[in-house]
Amino acid sequence: MKGIVVGGGIIGLSTARSLLKSGYSITVIDKESIGRGASWSSGGMLAPQSEGLGKGVFLDLCIKSRSMYKDFIQELEYETGIDTGYWESGIICPAFSEEESYLLKKRLDEYLSIGLTGEWLDRKDLEKIHPHLNINIKGGVLYDKDGQVDSRALMKALVKSVKNYNADIIEDCKVLGVEEKNGRFFRLKTEKGYIYGDFCIISAGAWSGNIIDIPVFPVKGEMIAIDNPDISLSKIFYSSYAYIIPRKNKTRVVVGATEEKVGFKEGNTVKGVKKLLNGLVQTFPDMENRNIIEIWFGFRPATPDFLPVLDESWIKNLYISTGHYRNGILLAPISAKLISELIEKKAGNIYTQKFSHKRFRR
Repeated sequence: MKGIVVGGGIIGLSTARSLLKSGYSITVIDKESIGRGASWSSGGMLAPQSEGLGKGVFLDLCIKSRSMYKDFIQELEYETGIDTGYWESGIICPAFSEEESYLLKKRLDEYLSIGLTGEWLDRKDLEKIHPHLNINIKGGVLYDKDGQVDSRALMKALVKSVKNYNADIIEDCKVLGVEEKNGRFFRLKTEKGYIYGDFCIISAGAWSGNIIDIPVFPVKGEMIAIDNPDISLSKIFYSSYAYIIPRKNKTRVVVGATEEKVGFKEGNTVKGVKKLLNGLVQTFPDMENRNIIEIWFGFRPATPDFLPVLDESWIKNLYISTGHYRNGILLAPISAKLISELIEKKAGNIYTQKFSHKRFRR
């Protein structure tokens, strides 16, 4: 069978790879170069607990995907020889006030009550991790199972992997629409002509709503990277001010990320970069003399309830995997598995029911 994946980001490529491994013939199409969209711009955190997700099906989905990551990465790195920077570094959520301490401890207790891990660290414990903390930091929660992957290295590995499996890659080609026949997917209309397939997956991130009628919209995020002469920092710090990510290879520290609903307005702003720099220095005052080595931006794909869409569409053999918002990198393994199982086994489950497009079409 021949399938088409629209979107060459983390979700599209992970799904394409899963299907290629099962023997499908897959074409991946992207309006730009594959692997260079929002996924390339991501911080790469694997942080369902640090994000503060509430108990429920979405948290379950994220935890399950996090648990799949080690095997996902080991296999991918073995296939490609590319180090993805995967690191079970742990993430610290620091508290800048007594009120914040209370809220973080309350959330920690909720996670512990459902069998997840984490621990409260007081100020002196945090100073062992990084001695130059903002004086207002009272302590923080360490989520030891949260971690990171270098999103750019990961995208390079996925691109190499799908090419190794002989995927047909079509780049710099805009999809103009989906055509159906007798209620089933028939073909894609693109600016370079028609593409035919037995099935199609829409995983075009924030642009998915331009292809089919689903309410996906962009949330712009700006990020910066600074140099890392002090390689002692071994944990991500994730607070209301910023998240600060030391890469495993010690080459840089990534700082992110702003959030703005400004459509697809491109470019970095003074306001955005200023916020990131303030967040960095408000956490680690000693870093104000670091060199800025890169500034960039990207567009997260969001839905009205900020939850993904993972299901077959109202057109037979047309599938949707998009709207992952802040958790696209994290959810790549489980999203690929769910969509692959829908195609191969026609097997839905609680996740495809919960995150169906139907919730927006009533």
